Amino acid sequence: MSARLSIRSYSFHSDKHQHDYHQLVLPMAGSIDIETLGQRGRAAPGSCVIIPAGQPHWFAPDPEASFLVADLTLLPANLLCSDQAIIRISPPMQAFCTFVQQQLEHQVSPELEQQLGDWFIRLLSEQNFLYSHDSRITRVLNHLEQDLSQSPSLAELADIACLSLSQLKTLFKKQTGRTVGQQLLRLRMEKARALLLHTDYPIGIIAQQVGYQDFSTFSHRFSCHYGHPPSQLRLG
Repeated sequence: MSARLSIRSYSFHSDKHQHDYHQLVLPMAGSIDIETLGQRGRAAPGSCVIIPAGQPHWFAPDPEASFLVADLTLLPANLLCSDQAIIRISPPMQAFCTFVQQQLEHQVSPELEQQLGDWFIRLLSEQNFLYSHDSRITRVLNHLEQDLSQSPSLAELADIACLSLSQLKTLFKKQTGRTVGQQLLRLRMEKARALLLHTDYPIGIIAQQVGYQDFSTFSHRFSCHYGHPPSQLRLG
């Protein structure tokens, strides 16, 4: 399974149409209003629009917006069961898309383009998607991921989302399936595990980078989350 990748500006509003291949549209700059799967929404950088083969769709982009577009004969398994037209991708996936854009705009190399398409699908298939349409919750998620060493209060996050505390708690749980605290813990533990496995940073420094000034608290949380202490990943 691979993807044919291209950069498009969509400098026009489309009539409702369809095609016989699957298509993913990932905003790189600006946003796009789109209607597909019986849903209408607005996609911005950090999100991905899913247009299944044979599905009628319509779009209207912002002026001077640009998009990474992937045409596919098959969809990754984690997208097949989605009933959402717009999904949120991770910051590393968005960074890879920026890398792809720079390569495609730099030179023509069929072999490289094939490899980029292969890696695009491989990374996409490992995404844990959050099906969030609400820009207010997207702002909160982006803020949490921006610096995991910080512990913003619910009041700060509510201000960022322009919601009351109760509205934030209710909408965040509805959109993500987790509380704010559960989501932050998950992000921190995944980041810590990646740093433990892929860097030689001291464990104490890693603990600080994911928001724990006290090493014993970090070790306890990590052990509860993964079933073993962080030091186990540094043995051997």
